[in-house]
Amino acid sequence: MNVAPDFEAFTNTVNGDQRSALKAQRTIDPSTKRALWPVPIGSTQDIEDAIFAAQHAFTTWSKTTWAARQDVLSLMHAALQAQRENMAKLLTLEGGKPIQFSEMEVDHSLRFLEFNSKQAQIQDVIVQDDDELHLSLRYRPIGLVAAICPWNYPLVLAIAKIGAALITGNCVIVKPSPYTPYSILKFTELVQPLLPRGVLQAIHGDDSLGPYLCAHPRIQKISFTGSTATGKKIMSSSAQSLKRLTLELGGNNASIILPDVDPGVVAPQVALGSFLNSGQLCVASKRIYVHQDIYDEFLRAMVDTVRSWKVGPTSGFVRDLTLGPVQNEMQFNKVMAIIENSRANGHRFALGGDRDEAHPESYVIAPIIVDRPPDNSLVVTSEAFGPIVPVLSWTDDEEVIERVNNDVTGLGGAIWTSDQARAQHFADRIETGTVWINSIEKPLPQAYFAGLKESGLGGEWGEQGLLAYCKVQTIHRYKPAVTI
Repeated sequence: MNVAPDFEAFTNTVNGDQRSALKAQRTIDPSTKRALWPVPIGSTQDIEDAIFAAQHAFTTWSKTTWAARQDVLSLMHAALQAQRENMAKLLTLEGGKPIQFSEMEVDHSLRFLEFNSKQAQIQDVIVQDDDELHLSLRYRPIGLVAAICPWNYPLVLAIAKIGAALITGNCVIVKPSPYTPYSILKFTELVQPLLPRGVLQAIHGDDSLGPYLCAHPRIQKISFTGSTATGKKIMSSSAQSLKRLTLELGGNNASIILPDVDPGVVAPQVALGSFLNSGQLCVASKRIYVHQDIYDEFLRAMVDTVRSWKVGPTSGFVRDLTLGPVQNEMQFNKVMAIIENSRANGHRFALGGDRDEAHPESYVIAPIIVDRPPDNSLVVTSEAFGPIVPVLSWTDDEEVIERVNNDVTGLGGAIWTSDQARAQHFADRIETGTVWINSIEKPLPQAYFAGLKESGLGGEWGEQGLLAYCKVQTIHRYKPAVTI
């Protein structure tokens, strides 16, 4: 008999079993600042047990057929689909998204499972085959993958890693963000009956658990999504055992608006691409460069759009909200510091920026648009990861390209123009891993995703991204000489 899952009780998953702990913590609903449910704090022994289980599971899981693994991912897709409503509510409570955007995150998670379940098997590559030599490349699963996940999109970014790792024959230990552990812990629990023990495990822990996991010699690969500062620490701790790494890090992304667009059409889209999830999106446009010829009209249209949105706490799962709170106190304080810096430096606020806090019981920040602050100001040079966006003007192509590229990060960016040739010219010059043309930043399961400069190392997603979860062996097979 099937038992309905309990969405108010949370455990770690180790070797197929739900495991509690001597210590627990409660994270905060950012809409109310009230504590949510207790979640166990895993120990180093939990990690050791999970690694032992994964090593045992890998010996058989890595040898299952590709088709069998596809079937498992399809069943995982069905299990998540059956709990779409409950999972969306959980995401709203732990992350603060309006319910319709939490549903969108579940839907994107389903798309990643579906995409990976339909991926064709990675074939050996024959480099040379003649009378003397058969030279080939073989792709095989790496082994045990640690997926270390962020708090802004805790379900979809974890499932993207899980889907790619499992289809290629790896075993996975997921470490969720301590701010948003609930959704991925529950997903891991839901799919356990579909998987052999030890193939997929999830452990929530304190600040010591991540470094322990990263330094462990039996973890073969780490896939991390999060801040550049944390990514550098993970890279350092992984150096001793020379782990494979995929690091998807921060980005101070820019949108470039050319003068041939209709501000009334484009500005609302750019506004959504900047403020979606209260700006807590790694590829969100965090700097908007608008050509001087349409600057005033574009700014008015963008301000009018954002002003029309309803912003507030997401408690009650109301559907008329566009923006909810910032997810946690740390991020709230960071955004407030940037706002205060702009005030102190006399920047013009085209929208928002006053000190009145309409929702003191939550981490809601009303959206802010800053009108042409200096290029060296904090609001331009830092990745706020919150609902504050600078809008700047430009006149010369080469000048704006130089300004956009004058940043240590290079994750994504957008270009808006009706001139396709000119769009490609800009895209060729922008130093980012991904460029969107005439679209807000919408990562897709089928599109390889990687950052340049300090925005990351390696990449994931898409057919090419599966190779990030494979090791390569080169086989030189010389053919014996034939004697007569």
